[in-house]
Amino acid sequence: MKKLLTILIAALMCASFVFALGSKEQGSATEKKQYGELDPVYVDKNGDMIADVPEDASQLLDPDTLIFAYAPVEDPAVYEEVFVNFQKYLEKKTGKKVKWFAVTNYATQIEAMRAGRLHVSGFAAGTVQDAVNTGGFVPFAVMGTEKGFVGYRMAIIANKSSGIKTIDDLKGKNVAFVSESSNSGYSAPRAILYQKFNILPNKDYKVSFSGKHDNSITGVYNNDYDAAAIADTVMQRMIAGGRVPAAQEWCTFVFESDIFPPTAWGVNHRIKPELQAKIKDAFLTYDWSGSKLKDTWPENDRFIPVDYAKDYALLREIRAGSKKVAELLGE
Repeated sequence: MKKLLTILIAALMCASFVFALGSKEQGSATEKKQYGELDPVYVDKNGDMIADVPEDASQLLDPDTLIFAYAPVEDPAVYEEVFVNFQKYLEKKTGKKVKWFAVTNYATQIEAMRAGRLHVSGFAAGTVQDAVNTGGFVPFAVMGTEKGFVGYRMAIIANKSSGIKTIDDLKGKNVAFVSESSNSGYSAPRAILYQKFNILPNKDYKVSFSGKHDNSITGVYNNDYDAAAIADTVMQRMIAGGRVPAAQEWCTFVFESDIFPPTAWGVNHRIKPELQAKIKDAFLTYDWSGSKLKDTWPENDRFIPVDYAKDYALLREIRAGSKKVAELLGE
């Protein structure tokens, strides 16, 4: 009897161990799910798809000088002047100095955010997902109006002299993309051209990279590229600034997409919560009246709140489609 009791106790202990192990493994699986698309160095306990503020106080940032940047869409020197007054307002609201950081490419901007060297920034729509997932970026605002944000479209353009009028005409032609982290300049056209027209890059058309939307536009204007995928708002600003003639004089819009959300503005997730709140308040209370922001983006008149999980879902779908293309090409 005593031997039987010993065996039963041993069996129960073994079962308890197996159950505990199973529970631990299940807990680990649950814990992993909280990260979603985020890099494992980040935690998202509330499920908003954005990195939480670090619980370790030693990881928090409270710099004397906030490093501020805009997306490298066009000439950074031009936009430094555009944001001068807003940066002064940001200084007033936060009690911090604000310094302009002229980023020249998307990778540098994201890496600076990840490393904690960039504190406040606007990320072009196509880079928002990467900035959030790998850079610890916390988007909270976009440019807009009282009716909501004014989005943009991906457009595939060609010079009228090229004779390209339809998507089918792109076959065998040299099409300029911006960079692999751009939505309208890479992910969207790759995905849409395959999903809607069943044509693949470097199989049905040749691909070049220009580095910037304005390079793609001037490249098509000068016939350096047969066609290019761009953000239509960049074209509008370049025309308004006299950098290229009015579109009807030289450009054919071969394709235009549905509307995408615009550049997202936000902070590094490591910024102290109290400072994050002050920065966000600066964006949402800044008066655009008579400002250079209003002159540069006349279609907007304020910064408005944005919901990353909801408002950037379409862009995440486009990115998934682009990955499917990559699989088909064996990239």
